[in-house]
Amino acid sequence: MSALAAPQRPAPDADLARLFGLTERLLPALRGEQGVGANGAALPEPAALDALCRHWRESYPEAGAHYWALRCWGLLIWQPIYLCVIAAQLDERVPRLAGLRQPLQGGFPRGLSLPAHRPPRGRTLDERIALAGDELRPLCAEGRTLLAPRVALHRAAAERLQAECVLGALLLVHEQRPQDLTLEALPVLAQRWLARLDIAGGCGLLAYRARDGTPRVALDRKVCCHHYRRHDGEKCSTCPLLPRPARLERLLAETD
Repeated sequence: MSALAAPQRPAPDADLARLFGLTERLLPALRGEQGVGANGAALPEPAALDALCRHWRESYPEAGAHYWALRCWGLLIWQPIYLCVIAAQLDERVPRLAGLRQPLQGGFPRGLSLPAHRPPRGRTLDERIALAGDELRPLCAEGRTLLAPRVALHRAAAERLQAECVLGALLLVHEQRPQDLTLEALPVLAQRWLARLDIAGGCGLLAYRARDGTPRVALDRKVCCHHYRRHDGEKCSTCPLLPRPARLERLLAETD
């Protein structure tokens, strides 16, 4: 082989491909790719982080620093969190996140890529949650460090939004695969996940009944995302600034 020949890329891994396919079936917007991924700016590269923060500052200058910070933080972390939670809950393997790239387009991450590798196996759910925690804790810590010079991201708020992402992923699994994650199992499982990620208490679950009596659950959020400060925004149905009766009424209206 010539010394100038390009090095061979690792062959795609079948287990990682299965995890990407599983995640995309539950959430079509989250597409995974093995290898370096698409060309262009990708998170967490400095140029992409700068572009992400600039987009939200310039798009909604009236919303203020707290909105920009939490918006950028949520966009930076949600895809790897959902990937790991879905994998741990529904498969026997959990991906490693070293080398993660998230192509950035129009202020949003559009899918992700990981180097080809065989994800480690967890024989039990507790083992898989531990594997996911070992990947997500350093990833989120690094993300906070990278965003710190760019936006006013407070650690407590960041951890609470991270907890929302984790429980949001669990709710998605419950909604799409209720036979694999029952409503009754959600509260205890949510606590196990947050404890493993060292963000216990960052978000809770709000149980209620639809008008027809069907049991339902929503996020009991502990931090406001400040979306209502946008010129086109309003408080979310689960906004912690709303009294609980107002949140329940909005949730009921959404399910009518």
